[in-house]
Amino acid sequence: MQDLIKSLVKDVMPPGLLRLLRPSSGPTDAWGTVRYGAHGLVLPGNRRFEYRPCQADREVCRQIFFMREYATDRLVRAKEIMAFYEACETPLIVDAGANIGAAAVWHALTYPKAKIVAIEPDLSNFALLKRNAAPFPLIEPLNAAIAAKRGTLYLNDPGGGEWAFRTAEQPVDKGYAVDALTLEDVIPSGVTPFILKIDIEGAESDLFSRHCDVLNKFPVVVIELHDWMLPGMSNSRNFLQWHVEMKRDFVQMGENAVSISNSIALA
Repeated sequence: MQDLIKSLVKDVMPPGLLRLLRPSSGPTDAWGTVRYGAHGLVLPGNRRFEYRPCQADREVCRQIFFMREYATDRLVRAKEIMAFYEACETPLIVDAGANIGAAAVWHALTYPKAKIVAIEPDLSNFALLKRNAAPFPLIEPLNAAIAAKRGTLYLNDPGGGEWAFRTAEQPVDKGYAVDALTLEDVIPSGVTPFILKIDIEGAESDLFSRHCDVLNKFPVVVIELHDWMLPGMSNSRNFLQWHVEMKRDFVQMGENAVSISNSIALA
């Protein structure tokens, strides 16, 4: 009953009031803080981050901007990771499964000289991603799915809301066709791979089915694995096999797995 009451309160109470009632704790980002405004989040420099009045969008914002789920400063190798970033002239961050752009914007604030390619297949999510990325010229939104091979996939809604769309080789119900691009396709010239963030609702099994060389060029890979969502399918097997073969460090950080290269160095 207590959990039910909490859930109802979250659904009816304005996010700003919830934030005021919630005790503050934990570290903050070096670039400042985010607060709730009348029409979304207010970022440093009075920039705005829009989100829809739904649980999925609110939870994405909470996890990324307030819980800092992609912050690497809590890792033992944090100084090594930051030193790599600082030594790069143009570090590259690829956000695979960018949703409405929260992770891309957070990374743009945290790593201001990084080029960020934000890939999102869903049209409604992508529309918000484009608006939220507009104040950040180094974010390049792409309306596509990331995959092991180039072609066409279908985006299906299994009923999990705006953050749970999945790609498949065949459409289901109202599924529609989307372009599938490889990691090689989305990497621009003149950059140094830095962070590969992956949250693609189980499609990581396909992505890591081909162990392309460019994967291991990213010293940091942050991925949400989805065995919990797809039981009995060994969905994380291809990623784990790649990780072991590359002899990288594995760290669990919240709901994300972090794969860190043991040969972090500029080529």
